[in-house]
Amino acid sequence: MTDQPNIVHLNLLDTDYAKLLAGEAIPEERKRRLDSASAHTFEYLGKQIARYRYDNLDQEGKDDILCKIGVTAELLTRSDIEDMHDRMMITGHFYLTDGERQQIFNWLEDELAIQLKALDD
Repeated sequence: MTDQPNIVHLNLLDTDYAKLLAGEAIPEERKRRLDSASAHTFEYLGKQIARYRYDNLDQEGKDDILCKIGVTAELLTRSDIEDMHDRMMITGHFYLTDGERQQIFNWLEDELAIQLKALDD
């Protein structure tokens, strides 16, 4: 017995899908400034940034991506993560505070020259 393929309809333009697969380009001079990060780390960050820009996510999805970026960049401490888990247990929703979001937006702009905040407003 064979399973029928599942067709998933995406609410994306073909160009957005291509951008998601390619990831966001991080300028070389910014990569050199952060010489402690590996090529894999930059590729991962680029893909997360592209998902944030083009994946048509709700706020919880955007916050999840920002959290992943924050953890990768070591901006969020173990205590921050515990606070997020506590908020999720209390409210039933995952979210970042305005301050946590701002910290990640600032890092992206300062260190990688990538601005996401304007998209989030």
